[in-house]
Amino acid sequence: MEQEEYDIFLLTKPPFNPRSEICLKLAARSRNSRIYLAGDGVYHLFSGIERLTGCEIYACQEDLEARAIRDREKVTVPDNFYAAFIEDMMEHCRNMYTF
Repeated sequence: MEQEEYDIFLLTKPPFNPRSEICLKLAARSRNSRIYLAGDGVYHLFSGIERLTGCEIYACQEDLEARAIRDREKVTVPDNFYAAFIEDMMEHCRNMYTF
């Protein structure tokens, strides 16, 4: 049985950063992607990132707490963010991008 593959993005840049804009354009074109938000990337939860079509959004609990972000609608917050990210990358990755 073949596993589903995703384009996986690790986004650590804040909104309006040129690298973030490139990341989001690539993710939108993918139509089958997972975006992992870490560091200042969690600020994208205020910019409507969860409305991207065909994207699943994951956020790092520690980074959310460090920035006092509580809005987690339509966002998965794994117990162990980096373990989930690595497992996804090893098992389901079609392409990997880091911004």
